[in-house]
Amino acid sequence: MCDTMGLLTFEKAFFAKNSDRSPNEPQVAEYYAAADYPKGTRLSTTYIEINQAAHTHALLLSRPTWLWGGEMGVNEFGVCIGNEAVFTKGKYAKTGLTGMDLLRLGLERGSSAQEARDVIIGLLEEHGQGGNCGFDHSFYYDNAFLIMDRENLYVLETAGREWVYKKMPRASISNRLTIGVDGDAYSGGERLDFRKTYLEPLYSHFSGSARRLEQTSACLANADNVADLKAALRLHRDEIQNPLTQGSVASPCMHAGGMVGDHTTASMIVELGDKITVWLTGSSTPCISLFKPWIFGDVPTAPVFAGGDPAAKEDWLRREAFHRQAIGKILPAEFYRERDKLEDSWLAEVENANKECSLSLRFRIAEQERSFYEKWSGNLSALPVQGKRAFKRYWQRKNAALGK
Repeated sequence: MCDTMGLLTFEKAFFAKNSDRSPNEPQVAEYYAAADYPKGTRLSTTYIEINQAAHTHALLLSRPTWLWGGEMGVNEFGVCIGNEAVFTKGKYAKTGLTGMDLLRLGLERGSSAQEARDVIIGLLEEHGQGGNCGFDHSFYYDNAFLIMDRENLYVLETAGREWVYKKMPRASISNRLTIGVDGDAYSGGERLDFRKTYLEPLYSHFSGSARRLEQTSACLANADNVADLKAALRLHRDEIQNPLTQGSVASPCMHAGGMVGDHTTASMIVELGDKITVWLTGSSTPCISLFKPWIFGDVPTAPVFAGGDPAAKEDWLRREAFHRQAIGKILPAEFYRERDKLEDSWLAEVENANKECSLSLRFRIAEQERSFYEKWSGNLSALPVQGKRAFKRYWQRKNAALGK
């Protein structure tokens, strides 16, 4: 379960996404340099092997550690892609390219939003989509994508090998099909009501996607900066009194517990201006995480790591230790004031920094984050654990499994 947003403004463009997955599934932010390959090279994706491209672009990918593809990312040309599980009629394929594979391939091979869109469509038609994407349970689905750069934004929705896309100035997508007869192009060449034809109503309803989409769309209508998108990614429904003590599948900042099995495990915001500035939590639970900056092309420093670096997973788990300690607690208002003060200072510094965003600045931000969590980790031990019995049992099981 996920939510993705994108918008084009006169001066800049913005992309934002929460990735909602199994709470025990680490998700890492990895930088892959551009590369060239000999003719005839084969590429192993999550489940199938395909022909490798002659050249792949540099990209930053937010990737569940056991999968080849990623949940969200941006490449050197400022192409951003986020994908969503969507529930469609009929059977899902047992193998093929996963939606996350298609996302990574679009970033590797597309130098514009339009080119990345066409890469995904071509590979979908050639190889199909499919394969289990559940970390600790079987989970099959089709996919929707938000694909954008500084100039264009497309929503691409799929059902098996069928597809539709629509160009928009700003859009929010979730775990449901939304394009009807208003699409710009259709796989069969003839206009049809794509949503009515392919949407599976039961899973789409219980995913909470309609209510999440309503919230993110309302936020997006007035958003025009990074701070607005952070607020959207941290949004909880009004009836959620304290998200750390109850599960909520209908909030963009998703919290597992009780009957809710998905949790926001990573968050990303991309600002496309004169430079590509990426803001990452490098962790789950964005409402109690800090968004750290990375300028595209800089030397990878936590929470960004070189592709394949095992330290990336350890970094995610280190932050997760605090989040697990906070589960069931009610954090005081002072925690959130300190969080906002730190992030506001980083936003101001990055806005005034040169293109490289110096290593000294990034190291100082990392130290400030470490001190922040060290302080509040000590304060949490005195707080009582709250929440219903089913909520507590859920997290006891997840903590035991994560410990193993």
